[in-house]
Amino acid sequence: MAVEKMELLPGLRRQVTMDALAELAQGGLAERLRLEAAARVLGTARHALELADGELPVPEAMVGWERGLVTAREHVETLTPRQIDRLIEEGPRWAAAVLRSQPALRWAA
Repeated sequence: MAVEKMELLPGLRRQVTMDALAELAQGGLAERLRLEAAARVLGTARHALELADGELPVPEAMVGWERGLVTAREHVETLTPRQIDRLIEEGPRWAAAVLRSQPALRWAA
């Protein structure tokens, strides 16, 4: 839960802060950020594939993702922890390989 909005009423601000502290203390923040990072890799891969008309290698975790039915985050939540870790590790190498093979993508958008 975000704590950036400090113009909240004092009682609500306290509750938001306590919720954020509990999430941090229980390790939930790290897991949420991990899932968000993996979803971001998938989303970026999807957009890159669209820009390149599907002429790119596909990250392994994208196989089976029904993009019209579930979001990247929802798909990531169905992956095993090992698959999530592999996706996060694979992301930078995949992106670098894509940019080497499709330099025009650097200027696409």
